Parts: sequence; C-alpha cells; structure tokens
Amino acid sequence: MRTFLFLLTCFLIQKALADQPRVIYSFKSPNARFELKPCDTVFSDKKMYTDSTYDSRTNTYYVSSYSYADRYHWGLYDTRTNRKLYTITDDSLAIELKTAVISDDGQNVVIIDDYPIRLAFKKREMMTFYERGTRLKRIYLGDLIQNFCSLSYSTSHMDWCRGYFHFNDRKEITIETHEFYRYTFNANGDLLHKQSDEHIQPGDILANGKIKREGKNQYVVTVNFCIRGNIKANETLTLACKDRALKKLYGTRDGLFKSRIKAMENGFTRTFIIRNSKIQKADFPVPNYNSGNDCNFFNTMD
Repeated sequence: MRTFLFLLTCFLIQKALADQPRVIYSFKSPNARFELKPCDTVFSDKKMYTDSTYDSRTNTYYVSSYSYADRYHWGLYDTRTNRKLYTITDDSLAIELKTAVISDDGQNVVIIDDYPIRLAFKKREMMTFYERGTRLKRIYLGDLIQNFCSLSYSTSHMDWCRGYFHFNDRKEITIETHEFYRYTFNANGDLLHKQSDEHIQPGDILANGKIKREGKNQYVVTVNFCIRGNIKANETLTLACKDRALKKLYGTRDGLFKSRIKAMENGFTRTFIIRNSKIQKADFPVPNYNSGNDCNFFNTMD
C-alpha cells in the first residue's frame, strides 16, 4: 500500500505543471554541524511514460506524460569531517519533497511532510521521528488535524501547517496547524502538550459561510463549514451586527458603501469569527480555506 501511494505521489507531482513540487537535497542542523543528504540511490528510472484518457463528450484522447522520481537512502554527515554517522533507509519517505529538522547534536531527525500532494486521509504519515537513523514514531494527519475543513489546496498540493520548524534547547519541536492549535513533541515523538493559538479566544467560532443582509444591522449566516467552534454545516444563524462592521468583512469591492450594502443583500461568502454573538473579520491572518463543503464528508471518514 505504501509503495502504491508513493508511486501515485510521483505521478501526480509530474502532472502538476502549474504547481511544481519543492525539491531539496540537503538539510542542515541550525549550527550547521550536521547535514542530511542522499547517500545511496536505491531506485532510478529515467524513462518517460505516457497515458491517454478518452473523453466521450468531446470524442478526444488526452495524452499525459510522467516519470517516476528517484528514491534514496539518506545519510547524516558531520560537516567538519564529511564522515557519515548513520543512514535513514526509509526510501519511500521521499525526504527531498519534505522538510528535515536536525538537532544540534545530530542525534535526532524529524521528517515533516509540510508540502504534501492533495490527498487527505487520517492515516497519512505527516511526521516521522528518528534517533541515529532508527525510526521511533510516526505521527499521522488524523493525530494533527481533527477538522479536514482546515486544509487548503493548490493545484496539486495541500496546506495544513505553518512555517518554520526547529528543536528548542530541550529537544522539543512545535508545529502549528491551520486549525490554530500548537502541538509540541519531544525528540521521541511523544506529545507533550496541545495548545490553542492565542488569537482564538474561548467561545470563539471560526467558520466559513454565506452571509446575507436581511435589514439594517441584521444578518443571516448559512454555514458551509466550521473550523473551530460548535456550529455545524448548513446551520443557519441570525445575528445582529452593525452594517459598518460587516463592510470590513465584505471588503472594499463595489466602491461606495451603498453599493456594498446592496451587494451584501445578495449574499457573499467569507471566513469569519463569531465572538460574543457578533460576526466580524478575523484580526489575524487566516488561511485560504478552500476545501469546500466536501470537507464535512471527509471528517466522517476513517
């Protein structure tokens, strides 16, 4: 099964011309003392393959070309002596498409799939913890994401977490998801704590839905999906909110305020915060939650 998923990954990456994969063949520890890089090629196939798909509606064959990526064992090297200290032999990980975090003593490595192709399922391996080349623990998407509506998608990739990863001086690593939770693990992959981002206050609702102005300072919201909070998809909420506050959520399109009021009466879709029973624009950067209503179905799957 893992081999099939790996080959499928390679196939999809090669097909995605508008959203190229990120490929990195060298990762270093923060102190630059240790470097992780390919040391042995275990699979290489330079051939190009073609597939054709028939579209009965247009009576046309569509031809696509693809190739399979090389697969490697990766070595951890001392940059001062260029001596290989140990090897990570899990070639199916495709480390070059991910991020490797190395401790300053070179003993621990965490592989993070922070730029995966757009296949979301709970048993997808997202973090892998190693000590001197020995795998200690796997962390899956379902361990880090409870709500698949918090995922965002490009042409061929999935966005689920934020930014920069590193070990702190206690050999702990923290990752923040687009659900606005922070997960902190020790070097063995044990979860130490899960914290909510300070931007999300107790009782807040972060959701996406269609907003429609029903009258002066009166709005009806039909929920598409909820990221944080206790409302459900297709739930309808009637909220009192100042028109001038809602125009900030709507944005500057349609020019004059009266034009925006008219457009809001037709309805518009946004991601929003409900705080103290009032709908408002988030005062912090929010991802482009573009998974659509299908994410509600994926949340029910194993």
